[in-house]
Amino acid sequence: MTAHHTESKHLTAPVLRDAREGDVNTLVDLVQVAYRGEGGWTTEAHLVDGHRTDAAEVHAMIADPAVTLQVAEIDGELLGCCYTRRESADDAGITRAELGLFAVHPSAQSRGLGGRLLEAQAERQRAAGVDVLSIQVLQSRPELHAWYQRHGFTPTGHSVPFAGNVDWLKVAGLGMDVMERRLHPS
Repeated sequence: MTAHHTESKHLTAPVLRDAREGDVNTLVDLVQVAYRGEGGWTTEAHLVDGHRTDAAEVHAMIADPAVTLQVAEIDGELLGCCYTRRESADDAGITRAELGLFAVHPSAQSRGLGGRLLEAQAERQRAAGVDVLSIQVLQSRPELHAWYQRHGFTPTGHSVPFAGNVDWLKVAGLGMDVMERRLHPS
């Protein structure tokens, strides 16, 4: 991390682009430090052990035509990522895309990079005809729920089981709350 990144309140405008095969190892490290490391406000280390992702999962995302895995670079340094996985339209004709693997390096957090990544993904999905962006947010993280609400997501009232290895949970029974954001006016 350069001094510019750590001393500046606001980051230089990021370059947002699709992830490439050469990004895989950096992405795995980025996601691990953001989700399981110390120092960032997005860490889940007090709730979950283990790896958040691995190289095979990231390679599969890059290869999947239903997935858009986007990264954010500043001065050539990969500092953020998130994916969307587009689903087929449901019986009501509503097309959803799941947002996930959303991570910003702790040294670049709280400076608007996550919001830029989210808005870029939302706009890309809206332009592709997606109606609803959904996300699963770990329970016991009111600050994350509040961040997503500030960015247009609303709780659905539905929960799903933890998607990872349940043996990694430090809080038994912890699940994921589903939140959604409409991308087109009702």
